[in-house]
Amino acid sequence: MALFFILVSVAQLHAGQKAFEFPPAIDQSPTPMYAIDPQTGEFLASNDAAEALYGWTREEFQTLTVSDFNPQKQAQILQNLRQAALMEHNYFELRHRLKNGEVHEVRVFSWPISHDNETALISAVVEERLLSRPGEDAGLTEGLQAEAPPGTLDTMNKHMSFLVVFGLLVMTILLLVFISLRRRRLVRELARQHLVLRVMMDAIPDQIYFRRPDGQIAACNHAAAEFLGTPPDMIVGKTDRELFGAAADSLLPDEASSDPKRRETRVIQTEMTSPGGKNHTFEMLQKPVINARGEPLGTISIWRDVTERRRSEERIETLAFFDPLTKLANRARAQDVILESLTAQKQSQQYIAFAIFDLDNFAAVNSIFGHNIGDALLRTTGRRLRNSIEGGSFAARLSSDEFLVLLTDLGTDRNDAWQKASARLGALHEKLSQKAFVNSHHITPSTCVGAVLVGPDAESANDELRRADLAMHNAKAKGRGSISWFHEEMVDELVSRFDLETAIERALQTNGFRIYLQPIITLNPDGRHFEVLLRLDHPERGIISPGDFIDVAETTGLIVPIGAWVLEEACKLLNAYPDLHLSVNVSVQQFLQEDFVEQLGNLLQRYSFSPEHLTLEMTESLMIANFELTLAQLMGIRALNVRLSIDDFGTGYSALIYLKQLPLDELKIDQSFVSGVPHDSNDTSLVELIITTAHHLGLMIVAEGVETQEQEEWLRRYGCESLQGYLFSRPKPVEYYLPASN
Repeated sequence: MALFFILVSVAQLHAGQKAFEFPPAIDQSPTPMYAIDPQTGEFLASNDAAEALYGWTREEFQTLTVSDFNPQKQAQILQNLRQAALMEHNYFELRHRLKNGEVHEVRVFSWPISHDNETALISAVVEERLLSRPGEDAGLTEGLQAEAPPGTLDTMNKHMSFLVVFGLLVMTILLLVFISLRRRRLVRELARQHLVLRVMMDAIPDQIYFRRPDGQIAACNHAAAEFLGTPPDMIVGKTDRELFGAAADSLLPDEASSDPKRRETRVIQTEMTSPGGKNHTFEMLQKPVINARGEPLGTISIWRDVTERRRSEERIETLAFFDPLTKLANRARAQDVILESLTAQKQSQQYIAFAIFDLDNFAAVNSIFGHNIGDALLRTTGRRLRNSIEGGSFAARLSSDEFLVLLTDLGTDRNDAWQKASARLGALHEKLSQKAFVNSHHITPSTCVGAVLVGPDAESANDELRRADLAMHNAKAKGRGSISWFHEEMVDELVSRFDLETAIERALQTNGFRIYLQPIITLNPDGRHFEVLLRLDHPERGIISPGDFIDVAETTGLIVPIGAWVLEEACKLLNAYPDLHLSVNVSVQQFLQEDFVEQLGNLLQRYSFSPEHLTLEMTESLMIANFELTLAQLMGIRALNVRLSIDDFGTGYSALIYLKQLPLDELKIDQSFVSGVPHDSNDTSLVELIITTAHHLGLMIVAEGVETQEQEEWLRRYGCESLQGYLFSRPKPVEYYLPASN
């Protein structure tokens, strides 16, 4: 057991214990042991068993020398110490005086050890027997020598003790050799691991710092040195303030420095300016380093530069929530802001207003000037909105040419809020309508505005936006540059419009449209002449005239399939009744289809009838929609021998230059002029001019809306060949004029 404690103790001494301090294994050994300075004979350390044998405390041992209890001469003592230190002699039989005065015969085993470049003698003591008590003369000054005289001790015990000591010394030497070799391997392994760790740390692009509890940096990697612009050797041992100088407070925020007293792991993100003046965004992890006894050894800090990542996130956020063209917020961001405004409104109880601005005829700007001019106009509009709205208000681009403005701080009284909002919207509307110089083009834009006043009881952002959108469409229906505030009747109009749209779609699928005919009275009839009119057979509202549903059909694009159906039904009738002459209205959208002439030719082949019996009526708006395409289409239709007519002449963009170039057969005078004949001089003069002009161009004239005998007589007198109106007949279902039996 004593040998085990000795081995463990020596290992611990060589593992890094403080100089000449016995570890617990030696302190608790049952064998009395102490350490001696071989140069002076002073005691360096002692264990509990030595204190128990000799009677001196540990502190008292520190004040003694070997000569204090070894009665040998000083020269002999120093010689023994030298022999033991040189491993010339390690076994001694001596007489030692204890603190209480007793003299004991002991055997001492001493061997040298080297620790931190110092040599000390470790001595183990084996007590043999008591020689004398206090007051007795044991002849201490006589016969004392390095080795006991022959016959003093039992010969067998002496031999056994020698063998034990010799074995102990051999094992100690082997142990020291093993410890030395192991220590060398450990040193090499630690050096290798330190090198690997250093290479790994320097290879990491993140900055790594280790700070001691006093705040001084004990180690850092290459990334940290590069960021600070200082060699690592000049960083170690310094604090943050020493590294950053007097500007540490502004360069390094409090969150960036590691407090060694903190025990929790923290991850923070902070802005920081490097010593070179460059701004960085760092994500910092700070973790305390605590030993097995719970004592803080310092703090590890890892700084990751996320500047580029943060910029990328900001760019992504900009693309996600902002319009790249106008730099205004987009629809997604507007939704968030509206929700936040409604939440804040419930607390403040103030009114707010939503307004949607729509650029008038923006598609025409793109078509006439090009999309680059259209984009520039949008940028100008966005800049004007951004510079004109007041603090607390908000502007966003919702779609191609629609912008949202949110007005806040309108007060708690509804009337006052409406007046404030109206004034602010009027100022914005005026600002957006100012002339703009866009890429060398002078453009005077106009906008329609739909607005809704939102009270504190509002629940849904989508509902309020829908109301503002309804008001905007109501403003567009009024005309360019109009402003309209939402009212509840608009919802009824929307429901009615949606019902009509549904009914139109269903009618196309279930043959729900009806053909009506109105006679055209001619001077020299060569058959029966009618205008084909359309009616919608609504399942609840009954027969609906075109004036109530054509706008919906044109807006939704359903006018094209409706027109195709009407044209085919007319061709069927012409095929069934050879003496029939029919006039059919063709919408602009249908007429401008590139394959319209081809479709018409297919109908003529499918239904055999004389093409001159079919007249296609179109409005004057065709002349400005796309004159080149219109002219090409008309030439193609004329090649099919189908007649062409301008309907409602005089109400649109009438121009004699168009009448001269287009291959027309007749003009239809609008009933708004006919109604004033013959008593309104203006209407009378205009109708007379139209008839005269048409005859000079070789065109037939049809007068619409004839309701009185007086009108009929005047028109006949001035040479109008064909008349149409309630005077002769109202429109009737096709069965009324054309019974199934031919």
